Formats: sequence, C-alpha cells, structure tokens
Amino acid sequence: MGNNHHVDSYSSFDTQGLVKAGLVTALYVVITMFVAPVAYGPIQFRISEGLNFMGLYNKRYIASITLGVFIVNAMQSTIVDVVVGSFHTLVSLVLARYLGNLAVKAFGKKVKDPMIIRYGVMTLVFTFTMFIIAAMLMYMGFADFFWETYAFLALSEFIVMTIGGLIMYYLIAPRIDFHK
Repeated sequence: MGNNHHVDSYSSFDTQGLVKAGLVTALYVVITMFVAPVAYGPIQFRISEGLNFMGLYNKRYIASITLGVFIVNAMQSTIVDVVVGSFHTLVSLVLARYLGNLAVKAFGKKVKDPMIIRYGVMTLVFTFTMFIIAAMLMYMGFADFFWETYAFLALSEFIVMTIGGLIMYYLIAPRIDFHK
C-alpha cells in the first residue's frame, strides 16, 4: 500500500482514461440518486460531493464530476439548476485545484503531505462558493432568505466535504491510484 497522494497535472484522454472518467460520472449519479431526498434544496447532504477530491489527482475528474452534476440536476431539478449547478461545480473544482497548488507552494516543506493542504482548500472553496447555489435557490423561489440559505448550504457542504475528504484521504486514495 503506497502513498498515492501526489498530484499529477496531466490528464489522459485515451480509452482507459475515458472509461475511468465515465465510471466516476456514473458513481456520482448513483450516489446522488441514492440520497436524492436530501441531495437538493436549501439544506443539502449530497454525499457524492466527496468525489470532488478526485479533481485534485487528475484533471479528467473535473470534467467527469461536472458531468455527473449536470446529469443528476437534469434528472431531478430544473434547467436553471442544471446550468448553475454544473457551472458552480466546474468553477469550484478548477479554483480549488489552482488555490490548493498555490497554498502548497506557500507552505513549502512545512507540511509532511501537501495533499492535506489541497484537501483543506477544496473543502473551503466548495463551502464558500455555495453562495452561488443560495443565490440560484433565491432566484428560483425555493428560498426566502439569502444569508440563512447560504449558511445552511455552506454548513451542509462543509460537513459533507469534511467527511468525504477523510474517507477519500485515509481509506480510498491510499489504495487506488487516481493519477493514472
């Protein structure tokens, strides 16, 4: 069992890479549908968000997770949620990957495993950017108070990302090489 927590900035679009991306998209859809009653609305516990950390290992997963969000929102929500939710995911994944790399450079060799910093940044970026979803819910008439909605969304996202991050970092990533 080796340490698979290094970052690979290359993305493979060969057949094997496409199959892996497709599997992650399908996994995102299945997990979200499993918890569908609590995966939508002003308080969300979309446990599939734990898969977001895969975007730190390989860029292909940014596209596959964004596609997963697109699909589940198309199945269960409105066109506004399809567009805004997918946009939110794409922007948050790209921003988290970029800011995570900057944070690792800033900390230098002070941290034993830089991936811990990247995981923390990913969690914080998704928590903070839930204002996009709160604004969308206000626009769609599913929420009455922006700050209350944002607070609940941010808290639920923080909880899901923290738990998902712990599971991904300690249980899954050491056993599966997501870089390939």
